[in-house]
Amino acid sequence: MAERNLRNLKEQRREYRRALSRDQILDAAEQVFARNGFHDASLREIAELAEFSVGAVYGFFVGKEDIYRAIFLRRAEDFMPEMRGVLETDTAPLRQLLDLAAWQVGFFRRYPHWGRLVLRGGAVASPLATPAEDAQLQENFATAQRAQADLFRRGQHSGDLRQGSPELLALMFSGLVSAFQAAELAADPMIRLPVEELLEVIEEAFTAR
Repeated sequence: MAERNLRNLKEQRREYRRALSRDQILDAAEQVFARNGFHDASLREIAELAEFSVGAVYGFFVGKEDIYRAIFLRRAEDFMPEMRGVLETDTAPLRQLLDLAAWQVGFFRRYPHWGRLVLRGGAVASPLATPAEDAQLQENFATAQRAQADLFRRGQHSGDLRQGSPELLALMFSGLVSAFQAAELAADPMIRLPVEELLEVIEEAFTAR
């Protein structure tokens, strides 16, 4: 019994160290992809920044595409539940919309390299736009957009939010938030733009008249 417990403890420690090493590689890759773009990033640069050999990186991932996909799946583990948390409150739809915008800005601030990577858009995402094994990335994006569209439907029903296609309004909302995030990332890293100004624009754009 004691020997089995000792083996289990050793296995747990081994898995913990492996998870830390994997996260270290993903942190480095997130930074390299955000700076260089997908095509110009190299496994060697990722490995050096993570303080691993290229061979060791291959012990965790099969290549750049696998690393890139893992970056987005890892962030989705926080992004999706936190987004649902904002949308499941008892506050009015307009308040939820403003809270959602503030939360999204905060999420990008928490993970600035990931934010830059997202805002690079198709230049990074194009290699992974079609393979079947990346359906989860597409589904996460679609789920987030559906949740925002549902918020607009609820807001239209309650009279809080303007009429129009909920799907189109959700995309417009995402565009405003992304524009703010892009402007902030392009500014001095020590300067944070006032979120209140973004919220004023969103309130003016989407409040029912």
